[in-house]
Amino acid sequence: MTIEALTRALQLTHEIHDAARQRDWLRAEMLVSERSPLLMSLKPEQPPHALVLIREIQTLDEQISEAARVGLDTLTQENAKARQRIQSVRQYHTVGML
Repeated sequence: MTIEALTRALQLTHEIHDAARQRDWLRAEMLVSERSPLLMSLKPEQPPHALVLIREIQTLDEQISEAARVGLDTLTQENAKARQRIQSVRQYHTVGML
């Protein structure tokens, strides 16, 4: 991978990070699809300046993963609350029909 491609992968990672912070998961997924081939082309041996960029990508990826976990937890909790409200309404209607 050239340094230009690695620099582009880092730029995309920053954009993915921004999309994750905004909870724009569709945009994040599109950016990940664009970035993946760049990362897959990495060779095991990298010069020191490339390793700095790779470490930054790894750090951002950890933050993106944490944002995704928090987002999933939030959606799961909201879903459970919505299901409970639906169940409460059903019970209310059932009692009202008696």
